[in-house]
Amino acid sequence: MSATSSKALILEVAQLLRLRKLRAEAARIERETARAKRDAAQQAVLEREAQVQRLRVERNALGESVVAIAPAMALLAPFASARREVLDDALERAEYALIDDEEVLTQAQSAFDEAHAAWQKAVARCDAVEKLHETTRRDATLAAEERAEREVDVSPRSVMLEGTP
Repeated sequence: MSATSSKALILEVAQLLRLRKLRAEAARIERETARAKRDAAQQAVLEREAQVQRLRVERNALGESVVAIAPAMALLAPFASARREVLDDALERAEYALIDDEEVLTQAQSAFDEAHAAWQKAVARCDAVEKLHETTRRDATLAAEERAEREVDVSPRSVMLEGTP
């Protein structure tokens, strides 16, 4: 391989390496974005679960307080019934919202998994090109050293041949 072609090959591999690094960085950014969305979806599910639990506790507490004040129930029955309906409605809405949040979390987890796999693939490709770059540079250096040694070996002979009459 000539010195010119080895330099061109080194430059070509270096350019490919820069491209692979840019792609790996873009994949990392996409993975982090997907991770943030997944974490936000997880947080939303946790908050919704807490809301559902709070509404259940509040509904159960209302039932217990109605039993405790049974003698005055005639006056409070419409208020207790209305409050129970409000709590039941809120609980039902929160449970449906929880189902939706869990679906969003599942989708966000899938997106994160895909982004993570793409990042790993990009990093592996970048590593392969880095190894190729190192090998190409090492081979070019060895070839240049061999050419230099051949030139040194050839030049004393030519001097000796020129010096003899």
